[in-house]
Amino acid sequence: MAGSSTISCTRIVNWNKQNYNNPTIQADGFFLPGAQSITATSAVDKLNGYRKVGDIATVSYEMKRGILRAGLWFEWAYTDRYQTPSDPRTWQDSALPNFHEHFITTSAQPFVEYEYNITHNLSVLAGVKVAQYGMSLTQFQDNGKTGVGCVGGVLSTPKVTQTTVCIGGQPSSYHDAQYRSWMPAASLRYKIKNNWTAYAQFGTGSNIPPSSVFDFAANGANVNGASSAIVQVGVLPKPTTVKTYQLGTVLKFNRWTIDFDGYYSHFQNPYSNLCDNTTGECYFYQTGPSNTRGVEAESNVLIGHGFSLYLNGTLGSAKYQEGAHFANGGLWIANTPKNTEAVGLTYQQKSWDIGIFNKRVGTMYNDNGSINQAVTINPFNVTNLFFNYTVKGTSFMRGSKLRFAINNLFDDHSIVGVALFNKNTTPSPADFVTLVPARSVSVTMTFGYAPSR
Repeated sequence: MAGSSTISCTRIVNWNKQNYNNPTIQADGFFLPGAQSITATSAVDKLNGYRKVGDIATVSYEMKRGILRAGLWFEWAYTDRYQTPSDPRTWQDSALPNFHEHFITTSAQPFVEYEYNITHNLSVLAGVKVAQYGMSLTQFQDNGKTGVGCVGGVLSTPKVTQTTVCIGGQPSSYHDAQYRSWMPAASLRYKIKNNWTAYAQFGTGSNIPPSSVFDFAANGANVNGASSAIVQVGVLPKPTTVKTYQLGTVLKFNRWTIDFDGYYSHFQNPYSNLCDNTTGECYFYQTGPSNTRGVEAESNVLIGHGFSLYLNGTLGSAKYQEGAHFANGGLWIANTPKNTEAVGLTYQQKSWDIGIFNKRVGTMYNDNGSINQAVTINPFNVTNLFFNYTVKGTSFMRGSKLRFAINNLFDDHSIVGVALFNKNTTPSPADFVTLVPARSVSVTMTFGYAPSR
């Protein structure tokens, strides 16, 4: 019998501050098709900053017929976010931002699992993780575009301008929430032969409601739960969950490997907001459960003389669940392709590592607000190429790496996303179209230093 333990700590800081002109959006959030003029509110003063501190601790204890593992993942994060309309000529900000919020989040996820060797070739693993999330959120008065508005007050002008202010109300709105999810998992593995293994897995996950469920609290917004019952804000919505089942097999030979699996996932799906333009009342609702199912296969073939061939393919569907209570039942989830295929050729010899990969993404769909499957995105291909050179041998610079990469080698400009200007499926010249990023070239050098002993 033997035991072991590990502890690791992490600290991350990201402070992304930007000022940029965006002449197609007014301060009040309306889209201006084809607009190119510079106005007092055509720019954005933006901050998305966070600081994180985390710790992972694990312990294991090996016994005669199995291994017991336990651990804890903990994270504390502070975030400051805002977007404020600004004048690009002077960078004078408007009196009110589109939104401004501070929040502190904590996450503690203890787990325990036990792997039991039933026989020499058959083993089973079962465990459970508890996800405990905490959120403390302060939201400051804003122009109501995407945030909390005047928190009980009113705007000084009906249309948002740079000098619009809040009359009355509270300077900010504060909320705190605690979410807890129990997430069991289990797997079964059977060694058919020394080079052939089959497995079955079950896992669960959770997603806490977004902080935006509190955005309209000052105006008496509601949260629409999965049961379609209206729940007043203050009755905390529950985290949404996903359950996944997978069966697969892995086969290995001297010169090639292949693995194949089939999967099924049931998602409760996250919350979305909807506001009534007539009454001004806002609701949060779940978009309806969905089911993702499919098969995938992957193989690596050692051709010889340093060359290897990589193959990968998936075929599946991701659709909202059908039923009398689901208006979007049977429609595709946005941005989920029907199939994908990838092929790559690599060469490895001494210090050289070269490869070219092509990936094809099959048909998928984009939504248009509350309209699902509104736009069809046709299949597209992207090819990437890379050359890597690593200094080896006895050189004092061994470990140094030179990397040269070309993304989108053939400069493909296929459409990968469409946001319709009209609130229907009718195309318009004002539609916002996203294309595959143009060809890009990057060169990086990492220096190593290994003096002789």
